[in-house]
Amino acid sequence: LPAAPGVYQFHDAVGTPIYVGTSVNLRRRVRGYFYGGGPKDERMALMVRLARAIEVHPAGTDLEAKLEEADRIERFRPAFNKALKNRSKGWFIEVDWGAPFPRLRVISRPRRPRARHFGPYRGRRQPAEVVVLLEKILRLRSCAGAIRPDVEASPCLQHGIDQCTAPCVGLVGLDVYRAQVREAVRLLEDPAHLPRVYERFVRRRDRAAAAGGIDEAISWQRRLGWLEELDSYRYVLEKPWVDRSWLIVLPGPAETERVLVPVARGRVLERRTLSWRGSGWSKVVEDAVYAVRLRELQAESVFQPADLTPSLIVTSWLEAGAEGGMAFDLERTDADLVLEHLVKEAERLRKESEGLPQDAEPERNPLAAEESAPVQFVA
Repeated sequence: LPAAPGVYQFHDAVGTPIYVGTSVNLRRRVRGYFYGGGPKDERMALMVRLARAIEVHPAGTDLEAKLEEADRIERFRPAFNKALKNRSKGWFIEVDWGAPFPRLRVISRPRRPRARHFGPYRGRRQPAEVVVLLEKILRLRSCAGAIRPDVEASPCLQHGIDQCTAPCVGLVGLDVYRAQVREAVRLLEDPAHLPRVYERFVRRRDRAAAAGGIDEAISWQRRLGWLEELDSYRYVLEKPWVDRSWLIVLPGPAETERVLVPVARGRVLERRTLSWRGSGWSKVVEDAVYAVRLRELQAESVFQPADLTPSLIVTSWLEAGAEGGMAFDLERTDADLVLEHLVKEAERLRKESEGLPQDAEPERNPLAAEESAPVQFVA
């Protein structure tokens, strides 16, 4: 067994995969199932008793190993795998336009065909906090269930504390309430809209104060405070990595190999391996970029379950600084620029293998790169 990152796969007596795992050190991880008393967990101990063969697939990086693990779990559905159960869970903010008085909800699985969805987000807490702030700022209903306006009923406490316009008792009509929801949708899809809303609220606060409406001015001031709090969640709303297109280049298992991970609007496509020794590796890069462009045209508005797990794995890697690889932002670059950088990388590796001196280049800090830089390099 190699002391390298990769995927290991246990098979039963008839060759069926029963467990798939990943490790940064295959030798140490697999040996741990048989030495030192074996697995302490009863379920895994049973798996080891049923296992009759082990298959390993070395990888150049931990990211490649995790993507391979996700592929194999999706393909084989091993009986003893509970990995990825929580990691693959994405959360969405849903606005169901099929309801007359739609509300914002945080859900784990989109089901309503007429609904608008934002996400996926890796956790539930942050989108839930965003929803609460939007409800307060725009005075949206937070109650569950369908609304049938009853003018003879009394509004709930949320209206009493000025946090709902009370469509349930007809204080606002269908058009006005749906306009409130459209404003929430615009803030979700375009965080740059928030300063414009802030300026509008400031003018309304000042007009109310000038007219002697102290209570109204205080209400607008509270909503300005919630807008400022919402602005602190801008990194959640903008989703700097999810829904973007990348070409990720990772070290391969062999020194002269590189693994290409094409990502189209957050969907991880089939990985490709290129070798610097061959003459056709530039064609592999061009084909990978073309595959991204083609998939961008076909990307659905909502992630499919099979797409979600690899997307979240890559997103975590990008947000952590893209350690151990290069990430080319295909929304700001093209195949020619990618090839230009990879030619330099191939030349650097050739000189390194032949013991030749490297060309002197100024040291670059990838985290301090300009916003307009088309490629992020990480040593």
